[in-house]
Amino acid sequence: MGFYDDVGKMAMGTRLRALSETVSRDASLIYETYGTNLQPKWFPVFYVLTNRPENTVTSIAESIGHSHASVSKIIKEMSKAGLLSEKTDATDRRRTKIILSKKGQTIAQKIESQYRDVEAAIQEISSQTTHNLWAAIEEWEKLLAKKSLHERVSEKKKEREGADGSKN
Repeated sequence: MGFYDDVGKMAMGTRLRALSETVSRDASLIYETYGTNLQPKWFPVFYVLTNRPENTVTSIAESIGHSHASVSKIIKEMSKAGLLSEKTDATDRRRTKIILSKKGQTIAQKIESQYRDVEAAIQEISSQTTHNLWAAIEEWEKLLAKKSLHERVSEKKKEREGADGSKN
């Protein structure tokens, strides 16, 4: 961890990205182990469609906090893999509903044991840590929603420039 020790908390984004890559790599192996044939980035869309069978791209995007474009891309990938189907909304023919295909429904039934095992493994890790990562992430998200990191850094820059009269 030499780099992170040297740079410190300034490398927060880099360190979170590295942790995310580690977890995503393991998630791919977990899906493979359970034979569910999903990609980690598909999980939020798959989960929403498992629990609320018919959704529009917009409603899925709002549910998971992703952009419409991101969800559209994931839906195209999942459709190509045979996991999703589309159907025209009966009440509004302009809207398209996204649903799990037969293959997607089969995976949804089969994935429950995987969810339980993943939850248990994450709980085990959490019980071995000093700090609650989940709660900390939630706190950071709330604080950054109130005032972005960019805004905070800009304020610090102004404070420093005002104190020492410099512009760098």
